[in-house]
Amino acid sequence: MIPLESLTPEKIKHLSLEELNHLSDEIRQFIINNISDTGGHIGTNLGAVDMTVALHYIFDSPRDKIIWDTGHQGYTHKILTGRARMFPTLNTYGGMNRFITRTESEHDIIEASHAGTSISIALGISLAKKLKGQKDYSIAVIGDGAICEGLALEALNHVAVEDVNTVIVLNDNGYAISPGFGGLHNYLQSRTTESTDKETLFTSLGFDYIGPVDGHNIEQLVESFKKAKESSRVPVVHVKTVKGYGLPIADEHPYKLHFSFPFDPETGASKGDFVSTGYQDVAAGTVKEEMEQDEKIVCITASTLYATGLQPVFDLYPERCFDPGMEEQHAMTMTAGFALEGCKPVIFYQSTFMQRAFDQLIHDICFMEFPTLILNVRTGFSGYDNPTHHGIYDFAYMRGLPNLRMMYPKDRFELERMVRDNLKNLTGPTIISMPYGPVDEFDSSVLAEPLDSFQKAQEVQTGKDLLLITVGHKFRVAQEVTADLRSRGIDAGLVNLRYLKPLPEEQLLELMGRSRHVVTLEEGVLDGGVGSAIAALASDHAVECEILRIGLPCIFVEPGSHEELCSAYGLDATGVLREIKRRWPAWEMMKVG
Repeated sequence: MIPLESLTPEKIKHLSLEELNHLSDEIRQFIINNISDTGGHIGTNLGAVDMTVALHYIFDSPRDKIIWDTGHQGYTHKILTGRARMFPTLNTYGGMNRFITRTESEHDIIEASHAGTSISIALGISLAKKLKGQKDYSIAVIGDGAICEGLALEALNHVAVEDVNTVIVLNDNGYAISPGFGGLHNYLQSRTTESTDKETLFTSLGFDYIGPVDGHNIEQLVESFKKAKESSRVPVVHVKTVKGYGLPIADEHPYKLHFSFPFDPETGASKGDFVSTGYQDVAAGTVKEEMEQDEKIVCITASTLYATGLQPVFDLYPERCFDPGMEEQHAMTMTAGFALEGCKPVIFYQSTFMQRAFDQLIHDICFMEFPTLILNVRTGFSGYDNPTHHGIYDFAYMRGLPNLRMMYPKDRFELERMVRDNLKNLTGPTIISMPYGPVDEFDSSVLAEPLDSFQKAQEVQTGKDLLLITVGHKFRVAQEVTADLRSRGIDAGLVNLRYLKPLPEEQLLELMGRSRHVVTLEEGVLDGGVGSAIAALASDHAVECEILRIGLPCIFVEPGSHEELCSAYGLDATGVLREIKRRWPAWEMMKVG
Protein backbone atom coordinates (compact mmCIF):
# COMPACT_ATOMS: atom_id res chain seq x y z
CA MET A 1 0.00 0.00 0.00
CA ILE A 2 0.98 3.63 -0.50
CA PRO A 3 2.08 5.34 2.74
CA LEU A 4 -0.58 7.86 3.77
CA GLU A 5 2.05 10.58 4.02
CA SER A 6 2.84 10.32 0.31
CA LEU A 7 -0.68 9.96 -1.07
CA THR A 8 -1.78 11.94 -4.13
CA PRO A 9 -4.99 11.65 -6.16
CA GLU A 10 -2.98 10.32 -9.10
CA LYS A 11 -1.46 7.48 -7.07
CA ILE A 12 -4.77 6.03 -5.91
CA LYS A 13 -6.05 5.75 -9.49
CA HIS A 14 -3.75 2.75 -10.00
CA LEU A 15 -5.22 0.79 -7.07
CA SER A 16 -7.66 -2.10 -7.35
CA LEU A 17 -11.07 -1.95 -5.67
CA GLU A 18 -9.78 -4.27 -2.96
CA GLU A 19 -6.84 -1.95 -2.37
CA LEU A 20 -9.20 1.03 -2.23
CA ASN A 21 -11.14 -0.74 0.51
CA HIS A 22 -7.94 -1.29 2.48
CA LEU A 23 -6.99 2.35 1.95
CA SER A 24 -10.35 3.51 3.31
CA ASP A 25 -9.92 1.36 6.40
CA GLU A 26 -6.43 2.73 6.95
CA ILE A 27 -7.58 6.33 6.54
CA ARG A 28 -10.50 5.84 8.91
CA GLN A 29 -8.19 4.46 11.62
CA PHE A 30 -5.72 7.28 10.96
CA ILE A 31 -8.47 9.84 11.52
CA ILE A 32 -9.59 8.17 14.76
CA ASN A 33 -6.03 7.96 16.09
CA ASN A 34 -5.22 11.57 15.28
CA ILE A 35 -8.48 13.28 16.21
CA SER A 36 -8.65 11.40 19.50
CA ASP A 37 -5.37 13.19 20.31
CA THR A 38 -6.04 16.63 18.84
CA GLY A 39 -9.82 16.97 18.85
CA GLY A 40 -11.74 17.92 15.74
CA HIS A 41 -14.80 17.34 13.55
CA ILE A 42 -14.75 13.58 13.58
CA GLY A 43 -18.30 12.32 13.00
CA THR A 44 -18.96 13.55 9.46
CA ASN A 45 -15.37 12.89 8.42
CA LEU A 46 -15.58 9.23 9.39
CA GLY A 47 -18.75 8.94 7.36
CA ALA A 48 -17.19 10.54 4.29
CA VAL A 49 -14.04 8.38 4.00
CA ASP A 50 -15.18 5.87 1.36
CA MET A 51 -17.11 8.46 -0.63
CA THR A 52 -14.06 10.73 -0.80
CA VAL A 53 -11.74 7.93 -1.88
CA ALA A 54 -14.16 7.01 -4.69
CA LEU A 55 -14.50 10.66 -5.76
CA HIS A 56 -10.76 11.09 -6.15
CA TYR A 57 -10.53 7.72 -7.90
CA ILE A 58 -13.02 8.75 -10.61
CA PHE A 59 -12.48 12.49 -10.95
CA ASP A 60 -9.22 14.34 -11.61
CA SER A 61 -8.64 16.93 -8.89
CA PRO A 62 -7.67 19.75 -9.13
CA ARG A 63 -8.58 19.95 -12.82
CA ASP A 64 -12.03 18.68 -11.85
CA LYS A 65 -13.13 20.95 -9.03
CA ILE A 66 -14.43 19.21 -5.90
CA ILE A 67 -16.45 21.79 -3.94
CA TRP A 68 -16.98 20.75 -0.33
CA ASP A 69 -20.10 22.24 1.23
CA THR A 70 -18.76 23.00 4.70
CA GLY A 71 -15.22 21.77 5.02
CA HIS A 72 -15.70 19.70 8.17
CA GLN A 73 -16.19 16.65 5.90
CA GLY A 74 -12.82 17.20 4.21
CA TYR A 75 -10.27 15.28 6.33
CA THR A 76 -9.98 12.36 3.90
CA HIS A 77 -9.67 14.85 1.04
CA LYS A 78 -6.74 16.42 2.91
CA ILE A 79 -5.08 13.03 3.39
CA LEU A 80 -5.50 12.08 -0.26
CA THR A 81 -3.98 15.39 -1.34
CA GLY A 82 -0.74 15.05 0.62
CA ARG A 83 -1.53 16.49 4.04
CA ALA A 84 -1.42 13.48 6.36
CA ARG A 85 1.71 14.84 8.03
CA MET A 86 -0.16 17.99 9.05
CA PHE A 87 -2.80 16.25 11.17
CA PRO A 88 -0.90 16.40 14.49
CA THR A 89 -0.97 20.21 14.15
CA LEU A 90 -4.77 20.40 14.06
CA ASN A 91 -6.13 22.76 16.74
CA THR A 92 -2.76 24.43 17.26
CA TYR A 93 -1.90 28.02 16.36
CA GLY A 94 -0.70 28.09 12.76
CA GLY A 95 -1.55 24.40 12.31
CA MET A 96 -3.77 22.57 9.86
CA ASN A 97 -7.16 24.18 9.38
CA ARG A 98 -10.28 22.40 10.63
CA PHE A 99 -11.98 23.22 7.34
CA ILE A 100 -11.13 23.36 3.67
CA THR A 101 -8.87 26.35 2.97
CA ARG A 102 -7.24 27.54 -0.22
CA THR A 103 -4.05 28.45 1.63
CA GLU A 104 -3.26 24.75 2.18
CA SER A 105 -3.64 23.15 -1.24
CA GLU A 106 -4.54 23.69 -4.89
CA HIS A 107 -7.12 20.94 -4.35
CA ASP A 108 -9.05 23.16 -1.90
CA ILE A 109 -11.15 25.24 -4.26
CA ILE A 110 -13.01 27.44 -1.79
CA GLU A 111 -13.04 28.40 1.88
CA ALA A 112 -15.94 26.29 3.11
CA SER A 113 -17.29 26.90 6.61
CA HIS A 114 -20.87 28.05 5.97
CA ALA A 115 -23.36 25.61 4.46
CA GLY A 116 -25.36 25.72 1.26
CA THR A 117 -22.79 27.34 -1.05
CA SER A 118 -21.38 24.42 -3.02
CA ILE A 119 -23.97 24.04 -5.80
CA SER A 120 -23.93 27.74 -6.65
CA ILE A 121 -20.15 27.82 -6.82
CA ALA A 122 -19.95 24.56 -8.78
CA LEU A 123 -22.48 25.87 -11.31
CA GLY A 124 -20.59 29.13 -11.70
CA ILE A 125 -17.40 27.20 -12.38
CA SER A 126 -19.12 24.93 -14.91
CA LEU A 127 -20.76 27.81 -16.77
CA ALA A 128 -17.42 29.63 -16.96
CA LYS A 129 -15.67 26.50 -18.25
CA LYS A 130 -18.42 26.04 -20.84
CA LEU A 131 -17.83 29.59 -22.09
CA LYS A 132 -14.14 28.72 -22.48
CA GLY A 133 -14.88 25.45 -24.27
CA GLN A 134 -13.57 23.29 -21.41
CA LYS A 135 -15.24 20.04 -20.41
CA ASP A 136 -13.83 19.53 -16.90
CA TYR A 137 -16.25 18.66 -14.11
CA SER A 138 -17.27 20.54 -11.02
CA ILE A 139 -18.56 18.38 -8.19
CA ALA A 140 -20.64 19.82 -5.34
CA VAL A 141 -20.53 17.62 -2.23
CA ILE A 142 -23.41 18.77 -0.05
CA GLY A 143 -24.96 17.27 3.08
CA ASP A 144 -28.62 16.49 3.58
CA GLY A 145 -28.67 19.11 6.33
CA ALA A 146 -27.26 21.78 4.02
CA ILE A 147 -29.34 21.09 0.93
CA CYS A 148 -32.37 22.63 2.67
CA GLU A 149 -30.55 25.99 2.90
CA GLY A 150 -32.28 28.67 0.85
CA LEU A 151 -29.17 29.27 -1.23
CA ALA A 152 -28.84 25.57 -2.04
CA LEU A 153 -32.47 25.34 -3.14
CA GLU A 154 -32.05 28.40 -5.36
CA ALA A 155 -29.00 26.77 -6.94
CA LEU A 156 -30.86 23.49 -7.49
CA ASN A 157 -33.58 25.40 -9.28
CA HIS A 158 -31.01 26.88 -11.67
CA VAL A 159 -28.60 24.02 -12.27
CA ALA A 160 -31.42 21.64 -13.20
CA VAL A 161 -31.98 23.50 -16.48
CA GLU A 162 -28.35 24.03 -17.52
CA ASP A 163 -26.34 21.80 -19.86
CA VAL A 164 -23.15 21.70 -17.80
CA ASN A 165 -20.65 19.21 -16.39
CA THR A 166 -21.80 19.67 -12.82
CA VAL A 167 -22.25 16.70 -10.48
CA ILE A 168 -24.15 16.96 -7.20
CA VAL A 169 -23.14 14.46 -4.52
CA LEU A 170 -25.67 14.38 -1.69
CA ASN A 171 -23.88 13.13 1.43
CA ASP A 172 -26.90 12.00 3.42
CA ASN A 173 -26.23 10.99 7.04
CA GLY A 174 -29.47 12.25 8.57
CA TYR A 175 -27.86 15.12 10.45
CA ALA A 176 -27.04 18.79 10.11
CA ILE A 177 -25.29 19.60 13.38
CA SER A 178 -28.40 18.63 15.29
CA PRO A 179 -30.50 15.74 13.96
CA GLY A 180 -32.11 16.45 10.59
CA PHE A 181 -35.57 17.98 10.38
CA GLY A 182 -38.33 18.78 7.92
CA GLY A 183 -40.12 17.49 4.86
CA LEU A 184 -37.02 17.18 2.69
CA HIS A 185 -35.21 15.37 5.51
CA ASN A 186 -38.13 12.96 5.89
CA TYR A 187 -38.19 12.30 2.17
CA LEU A 188 -34.47 11.55 2.01
CA GLN A 189 -34.72 9.27 5.03
CA SER A 190 -37.49 7.34 3.28
CA ARG A 191 -35.11 6.58 0.41
CA THR A 192 -32.92 3.65 1.41
CA THR A 193 -30.39 1.54 -0.45
CA GLU A 194 -33.16 -1.06 -0.75
CA SER A 195 -35.64 1.38 -2.35
CA THR A 196 -37.08 0.03 -5.58
CA ASP A 197 -39.79 2.60 -6.28
CA LYS A 198 -39.22 5.39 -8.77
CA GLU A 199 -37.58 8.49 -7.34
CA THR A 200 -39.75 11.53 -8.07
CA LEU A 201 -38.40 14.64 -6.36
CA PHE A 202 -35.13 15.12 -8.22
CA THR A 203 -36.19 13.49 -11.47
CA SER A 204 -39.27 15.70 -11.68
CA LEU A 205 -36.97 18.72 -11.55
CA GLY A 206 -34.91 17.34 -14.44
CA PHE A 207 -31.98 15.76 -12.63
CA ASP A 208 -30.52 12.32 -13.30
CA TYR A 209 -31.02 10.71 -9.89
CA ILE A 210 -28.50 7.99 -8.99
CA GLY A 211 -29.00 6.07 -5.77
CA PRO A 212 -29.41 5.72 -2.96
CA VAL A 213 -25.83 4.45 -2.86
CA ASP A 214 -24.26 2.71 0.13
CA GLY A 215 -21.70 5.29 1.20
CA HIS A 216 -19.48 2.60 2.70
CA ASN A 217 -19.34 0.34 -0.34
CA ILE A 218 -16.42 1.36 -2.56
CA GLU A 219 -17.60 -0.69 -5.54
CA GLN A 220 -21.07 0.91 -5.53
CA LEU A 221 -19.59 4.37 -5.10
CA VAL A 222 -17.11 3.96 -7.95
CA GLU A 223 -19.81 2.68 -10.31
CA SER A 224 -22.18 5.48 -9.33
CA PHE A 225 -19.59 8.20 -9.90
CA LYS A 226 -18.71 6.64 -13.28
CA LYS A 227 -22.37 6.76 -14.20
CA ALA A 228 -22.61 10.38 -13.05
CA LYS A 229 -19.64 11.30 -15.21
CA GLU A 230 -21.36 9.83 -18.26
CA SER A 231 -24.80 11.32 -17.59
CA SER A 232 -26.44 13.55 -20.21
CA ARG A 233 -28.21 15.55 -17.49
CA VAL A 234 -26.97 17.04 -14.24
CA PRO A 235 -26.75 14.03 -11.91
CA VAL A 236 -27.62 13.89 -8.23
CA VAL A 237 -25.74 11.01 -6.60
CA HIS A 238 -27.56 10.25 -3.36
CA VAL A 239 -24.98 8.70 -1.01
CA LYS A 240 -26.15 7.25 2.29
CA THR A 241 -23.41 7.58 4.92
CA VAL A 242 -23.29 6.99 8.66
CA LYS A 243 -22.04 9.82 10.86
CA GLY A 244 -19.27 8.45 13.06
CA TYR A 245 -18.91 5.29 10.94
CA GLY A 246 -16.24 2.94 12.31
CA LEU A 247 -16.20 4.45 15.80
CA PRO A 248 -18.69 2.59 18.03
CA ILE A 249 -18.66 5.22 20.78
CA ALA A 250 -20.10 7.76 18.31
CA ASP A 251 -23.51 6.15 18.74
CA GLU A 252 -23.48 7.17 22.40
CA HIS A 253 -23.08 10.84 21.51
CA PRO A 254 -26.36 12.69 20.84
CA TYR A 255 -25.01 14.10 17.58
CA LYS A 256 -22.63 11.25 16.75
CA LEU A 257 -19.51 13.23 17.62
CA HIS A 258 -20.12 16.27 15.42
CA PHE A 259 -17.08 17.75 17.11
CA SER A 260 -15.00 16.29 19.87
CA PHE A 261 -12.24 17.39 22.16
CA PRO A 262 -9.43 14.82 22.59
CA PHE A 263 -10.88 11.52 23.75
CA ASP A 264 -10.15 7.86 24.45
CA PRO A 265 -11.29 6.04 21.28
CA GLU A 266 -12.12 2.91 23.29
CA THR A 267 -14.22 4.43 26.07
CA GLY A 268 -15.09 7.88 24.75
CA ALA A 269 -13.77 9.49 27.93
CA SER A 270 -12.29 12.95 27.47
CA LYS A 271 -8.53 13.39 27.66
CA GLY A 272 -8.10 16.31 30.03
CA ASP A 273 -10.63 18.55 31.73
CA PHE A 274 -12.89 20.23 29.17
CA VAL A 275 -16.00 20.51 31.32
CA SER A 276 -16.95 24.12 31.97
CA THR A 277 -20.02 26.31 31.97
CA GLY A 278 -20.20 28.54 28.92
CA TYR A 279 -22.13 31.77 28.50
CA GLN A 280 -24.59 29.94 26.26
CA ASP A 281 -25.37 27.55 29.10
CA VAL A 282 -26.17 30.44 31.44
CA ALA A 283 -28.37 32.10 28.84
CA ALA A 284 -30.19 28.85 28.01
CA GLY A 285 -30.68 28.06 31.70
CA THR A 286 -32.16 31.49 32.33
CA VAL A 287 -34.51 31.12 29.36
CA LYS A 288 -35.64 27.75 30.73
CA GLU A 289 -36.44 29.28 34.12
CA GLU A 290 -38.37 32.13 32.52
CA MET A 291 -40.33 29.68 30.34
CA GLU A 292 -41.51 28.01 33.55
CA GLN A 293 -43.12 31.30 34.55
CA ASP A 294 -44.24 32.66 31.19
CA GLU A 295 -46.10 30.51 28.66
CA LYS A 296 -45.71 33.17 25.97
CA ILE A 297 -41.99 32.48 25.59
CA VAL A 298 -41.00 30.30 22.62
CA CYS A 299 -37.44 29.23 21.76
CA ILE A 300 -35.89 28.80 18.30
CA THR A 301 -32.47 27.80 16.98
CA ALA A 302 -31.29 26.81 13.52
CA SER A 303 -29.66 23.40 14.07
CA THR A 304 -27.33 24.60 16.82
CA LEU A 305 -28.63 22.81 19.90
CA TYR A 306 -25.10 21.46 20.22
CA ALA A 307 -23.52 24.93 20.56
CA THR A 308 -26.23 26.92 22.32
CA GLY A 309 -26.88 24.83 25.42
CA LEU A 310 -30.56 24.55 24.49
CA GLN A 311 -30.98 20.76 24.60
CA PRO A 312 -32.37 20.77 28.19
CA VAL A 313 -34.82 23.54 27.21
CA PHE A 314 -36.01 21.58 24.17
CA ASP A 315 -36.33 18.44 26.27
CA LEU A 316 -38.48 20.20 28.87
CA TYR A 317 -40.67 22.28 26.54
CA PRO A 318 -40.78 20.48 23.18
CA GLU A 319 -44.10 22.09 22.23
CA ARG A 320 -42.62 25.60 22.57
CA CYS A 321 -39.19 24.90 21.07
CA PHE A 322 -38.40 24.81 17.36
CA ASP A 323 -35.35 23.72 15.40
CA PRO A 324 -36.05 24.11 11.66
CA GLY A 325 -32.64 22.79 10.63
CA MET A 326 -29.89 24.79 8.95
CA GLU A 327 -32.32 27.49 7.86
CA GLU A 328 -31.03 30.66 9.50
CA GLN A 329 -33.03 33.07 7.36
CA HIS A 330 -36.31 31.22 7.80
CA ALA A 331 -35.73 30.91 11.55
CA MET A 332 -35.31 34.68 11.93
CA THR A 333 -38.40 35.55 9.91
CA MET A 334 -40.46 32.87 11.65
CA THR A 335 -39.97 34.81 14.89
CA ALA A 336 -41.91 37.67 13.31
CA GLY A 337 -44.92 35.37 13.03
CA PHE A 338 -44.64 34.40 16.69
CA ALA A 339 -44.38 38.06 17.71
CA LEU A 340 -47.45 38.96 15.64
CA GLU A 341 -49.45 36.46 17.67
CA GLY A 342 -48.34 37.85 21.04
CA CYS A 343 -45.56 35.36 21.81
CA LYS A 344 -42.14 36.28 23.13
CA PRO A 345 -39.75 34.67 20.65
CA VAL A 346 -36.20 33.89 21.78
CA ILE A 347 -33.89 32.94 18.92
CA PHE A 348 -30.37 31.68 19.62
CA TYR A 349 -27.57 31.87 17.03
CA GLN A 350 -23.87 31.35 16.83
CA SER A 351 -22.56 34.72 15.71
CA THR A 352 -21.11 33.42 12.46
CA PHE A 353 -24.43 31.91 11.37
CA MET A 354 -26.51 34.96 12.23
CA GLN A 355 -24.70 36.76 9.41
CA ARG A 356 -26.80 34.69 7.03
CA ALA A 357 -30.02 36.15 8.46
CA PHE A 358 -28.95 39.78 8.10
CA ASP A 359 -31.57 40.64 5.47
CA GLN A 360 -34.31 39.11 7.59
CA LEU A 361 -33.09 40.95 10.69
CA ILE A 362 -33.33 44.28 8.85
CA HIS A 363 -36.54 43.79 6.89
CA ASP A 364 -38.64 41.38 8.95
CA ILE A 365 -37.63 42.19 12.52
CA CYS A 366 -36.14 45.69 12.83
CA PHE A 367 -38.29 47.40 10.18
CA MET A 368 -41.50 46.12 11.75
CA GLU A 369 -40.05 46.56 15.26
CA PHE A 370 -41.14 43.14 16.47
CA PRO A 371 -40.33 42.20 20.08
CA THR A 372 -37.68 39.52 19.59
CA LEU A 373 -34.83 38.47 21.87
CA ILE A 374 -31.79 37.34 19.90
CA LEU A 375 -29.11 35.53 21.90
CA ASN A 376 -25.82 35.71 20.04
CA VAL A 377 -23.01 33.41 21.21
CA ARG A 378 -19.33 33.49 20.12
CA THR A 379 -19.03 37.24 19.70
CA GLY A 380 -15.31 38.00 19.61
CA PHE A 381 -12.66 35.37 18.97
CA SER A 382 -14.12 31.88 18.58
CA GLY A 383 -11.19 29.49 18.74
CA TYR A 384 -9.81 27.15 16.10
CA ASP A 385 -12.72 27.19 13.67
CA ASN A 386 -12.27 28.95 10.36
CA PRO A 387 -11.60 32.72 10.21
CA THR A 388 -15.23 33.19 9.14
CA HIS A 389 -16.38 31.88 12.53
CA HIS A 390 -14.95 34.73 14.61
CA GLY A 391 -17.70 37.03 15.82
CA ILE A 392 -15.60 40.18 15.47
CA TYR A 393 -17.90 41.97 13.01
CA ASP A 394 -21.15 41.78 14.98
CA PHE A 395 -21.45 45.33 16.22
CA ALA A 396 -19.98 46.86 13.07
CA TYR A 397 -22.53 45.33 10.72
CA MET A 398 -25.55 45.75 13.01
CA ARG A 399 -24.80 49.17 14.47
CA GLY A 400 -26.72 51.05 11.76
CA LEU A 401 -30.00 49.14 12.07
CA PRO A 402 -32.96 51.21 13.35
CA ASN A 403 -34.98 49.99 16.34
CA LEU A 404 -32.32 47.44 17.34
CA ARG A 405 -31.02 47.32 20.91
CA MET A 406 -27.65 45.64 21.55
CA MET A 407 -25.97 44.70 24.81
CA TYR A 408 -22.92 42.72 25.90
CA PRO A 409 -22.49 41.53 29.52
CA LYS A 410 -19.13 41.35 31.27
CA ASP A 411 -19.98 38.14 33.18
CA ARG A 412 -22.62 35.50 33.85
CA PHE A 413 -24.53 37.67 36.33
CA GLU A 414 -25.01 40.53 33.92
CA LEU A 415 -26.04 38.04 31.24
CA GLU A 416 -28.63 36.44 33.49
CA ARG A 417 -29.95 39.87 34.46
CA MET A 418 -30.19 41.03 30.84
CA VAL A 419 -32.06 37.90 29.74
CA ARG A 420 -34.53 38.11 32.62
CA ASP A 421 -35.16 41.86 32.28
CA ASN A 422 -35.82 41.61 28.56
CA LEU A 423 -38.09 38.59 28.76
CA LYS A 424 -40.18 40.30 31.41
CA ASN A 425 -40.56 43.39 29.22
CA LEU A 426 -39.72 42.58 25.60
CA THR A 427 -40.53 45.75 23.67
CA GLY A 428 -38.58 45.46 20.40
CA PRO A 429 -35.68 43.80 18.57
CA THR A 430 -32.98 43.06 21.15
CA ILE A 431 -29.62 41.32 20.83
CA ILE A 432 -27.59 40.07 23.79
CA SER A 433 -24.12 39.06 22.64
CA MET A 434 -21.84 36.77 24.59
CA PRO A 435 -18.35 35.35 24.09
CA TYR A 436 -16.99 31.87 23.44
CA GLY A 437 -15.53 30.01 26.39
CA PRO A 438 -16.10 29.58 30.13
CA VAL A 439 -18.05 32.22 32.00
CA ASP A 440 -16.53 34.98 34.13
CA GLU A 441 -17.99 35.64 37.56
CA PHE A 442 -17.13 39.15 38.75
CA ASP A 443 -20.05 40.58 40.67
CA SER A 444 -23.33 38.89 41.61
CA SER A 445 -24.66 42.11 43.15
CA VAL A 446 -25.88 43.22 39.72
CA LEU A 447 -28.72 40.70 40.07
CA ALA A 448 -30.25 43.01 42.69
CA GLU A 449 -29.18 46.33 41.15
CA PRO A 450 -32.07 48.75 40.53
CA LEU A 451 -33.28 48.65 36.93
CA ASP A 452 -32.61 52.31 36.14
CA SER A 453 -29.04 51.88 37.38
CA PHE A 454 -28.42 48.58 35.60
CA GLN A 455 -29.51 50.02 32.27
CA LYS A 456 -26.64 52.50 32.37
CA ALA A 457 -22.92 51.94 31.91
CA GLN A 458 -21.20 50.75 35.06
CA GLU A 459 -18.63 53.20 36.43
CA VAL A 460 -16.32 50.77 38.18
CA GLN A 461 -13.52 53.24 38.94
CA THR A 462 -13.38 57.02 38.65
CA GLY A 463 -10.32 58.70 37.14
CA LYS A 464 -9.44 62.12 35.75
CA ASP A 465 -6.21 61.27 33.85
CA LEU A 466 -7.60 58.44 31.73
CA LEU A 467 -10.94 56.71 31.26
CA LEU A 468 -10.97 53.14 29.95
CA ILE A 469 -14.33 52.12 28.44
CA THR A 470 -14.51 48.37 27.94
CA VAL A 471 -16.93 46.09 26.14
CA GLY A 472 -18.16 42.68 27.31
CA HIS A 473 -15.58 40.09 28.25
CA LYS A 474 -12.65 42.49 27.79
CA PHE A 475 -13.51 43.58 31.34
CA ARG A 476 -10.87 41.37 32.94
CA VAL A 477 -8.10 42.84 30.76
CA ALA A 478 -9.45 46.33 31.41
CA GLN A 479 -9.31 45.70 35.15
CA GLU A 480 -5.66 44.62 34.90
CA VAL A 481 -4.76 47.64 32.78
CA THR A 482 -6.54 50.07 35.12
CA ALA A 483 -4.83 48.62 38.18
CA ASP A 484 -1.44 48.78 36.46
CA LEU A 485 -1.94 52.42 35.46
CA ARG A 486 -3.03 53.41 38.94
CA SER A 487 0.00 51.68 40.45
CA ARG A 488 2.15 53.96 38.28
CA GLY A 489 0.48 57.10 39.56
CA ILE A 490 -1.95 57.60 36.69
CA ASP A 491 -5.49 58.38 37.86
CA ALA A 492 -7.24 55.87 35.60
CA GLY A 493 -10.97 55.20 35.59
CA LEU A 494 -12.87 52.17 34.29
CA VAL A 495 -16.33 51.95 32.72
CA ASN A 496 -18.10 48.70 31.78
CA LEU A 497 -20.34 49.72 28.90
CA ARG A 498 -23.03 47.00 29.05
CA TYR A 499 -25.39 48.69 26.56
CA LEU A 500 -23.88 49.16 23.09
CA LYS A 501 -26.90 50.39 21.15
CA PRO A 502 -28.31 52.80 21.91
CA LEU A 503 -25.32 54.11 23.81
CA PRO A 504 -25.98 55.77 27.16
CA GLU A 505 -24.99 59.03 25.50
CA GLU A 506 -25.70 61.52 28.27
CA GLN A 507 -23.78 59.44 30.80
CA LEU A 508 -20.83 58.86 28.46
CA LEU A 509 -20.57 62.55 27.59
CA GLU A 510 -20.44 63.42 31.28
CA LEU A 511 -17.81 60.73 32.00
CA MET A 512 -15.60 61.62 29.01
CA GLY A 513 -15.84 65.30 29.91
CA ARG A 514 -14.04 64.55 33.19
CA SER A 515 -11.01 62.79 31.65
CA ARG A 516 -8.26 64.14 29.42
CA HIS A 517 -7.67 60.77 27.76
CA VAL A 518 -10.24 58.14 26.79
CA VAL A 519 -9.46 54.56 25.71
CA THR A 520 -12.04 52.20 24.24
CA LEU A 521 -11.36 48.45 24.31
CA GLU A 522 -13.28 45.88 22.29
CA GLU A 523 -12.73 42.42 20.79
CA GLY A 524 -14.06 43.41 17.41
CA VAL A 525 -13.09 45.33 14.28
CA LEU A 526 -12.50 49.03 14.79
CA ASP A 527 -14.15 49.99 11.50
CA GLY A 528 -17.70 50.73 12.59
CA GLY A 529 -17.08 49.28 16.04
CA VAL A 530 -18.00 50.47 19.53
CA GLY A 531 -14.95 52.71 19.73
CA SER A 532 -16.01 54.39 16.50
CA ALA A 533 -19.46 55.04 17.93
CA ILE A 534 -18.01 56.58 21.09
CA ALA A 535 -15.50 58.68 19.13
CA ALA A 536 -18.32 59.96 16.91
CA LEU A 537 -20.36 60.82 20.00
CA ALA A 538 -17.46 62.79 21.48
CA SER A 539 -16.80 64.58 18.19
CA ASP A 540 -20.45 65.48 17.64
CA HIS A 541 -20.59 67.09 21.08
CA ALA A 542 -17.11 68.66 21.00
CA VAL A 543 -15.89 66.81 24.07
CA GLU A 544 -12.34 67.96 24.82
CA CYS A 545 -10.51 64.68 25.24
CA GLU A 546 -8.11 62.55 23.26
CA ILE A 547 -9.53 59.17 22.25
CA LEU A 548 -7.58 55.97 21.61
CA ARG A 549 -9.55 53.07 20.09
CA ILE A 550 -8.12 49.62 20.76
CA GLY A 551 -9.54 46.68 18.84
CA LEU A 552 -8.92 44.75 15.65
CA PRO A 553 -8.06 45.93 12.16
CA CYS A 554 -10.61 45.17 9.44
CA ILE A 555 -9.22 41.75 8.53
CA PHE A 556 -10.04 38.04 8.70
CA VAL A 557 -8.32 36.64 11.77
CA GLU A 558 -6.62 33.23 11.72
CA PRO A 559 -7.81 30.41 14.01
CA GLY A 560 -6.30 30.25 17.47
CA SER A 561 -7.05 30.07 21.17
CA HIS A 562 -8.36 33.19 22.88
CA GLU A 563 -5.05 33.73 24.65
CA GLU A 564 -3.01 33.27 21.47
CA LEU A 565 -5.12 35.68 19.45
CA CYS A 566 -5.30 38.33 22.18
CA SER A 567 -1.51 38.22 22.43
CA ALA A 568 -1.05 38.32 18.66
CA TYR A 569 -3.35 41.33 18.21
CA GLY A 570 -2.46 43.30 21.33
CA LEU A 571 -5.74 42.73 23.15
CA ASP A 572 -4.22 41.33 26.33
CA ALA A 573 -3.13 43.58 29.20
CA THR A 574 0.45 43.86 27.93
CA GLY A 575 -0.71 44.82 24.47
CA VAL A 576 -3.21 47.40 25.71
CA LEU A 577 -0.62 49.04 27.98
CA ARG A 578 1.87 49.07 25.12
CA GLU A 579 -0.62 50.83 22.88
CA ILE A 580 -1.46 53.43 25.53
CA LYS A 581 2.24 54.16 26.00
CA ARG A 582 2.74 54.42 22.25
CA ARG A 583 -0.08 56.95 22.00
CA TRP A 584 0.94 59.02 25.01
CA PRO A 585 4.72 58.56 25.38
CA ALA A 586 4.96 61.46 27.83
CA TRP A 587 3.83 59.07 30.54
CA GLU A 588 7.40 57.91 31.08
CA MET A 589 6.58 55.97 34.22
CA MET A 590 4.86 53.29 32.12
CA LYS A 591 7.48 50.54 31.91
CA VAL A 592 5.72 48.10 29.60
CA GLY A 593 7.03 45.84 26.87
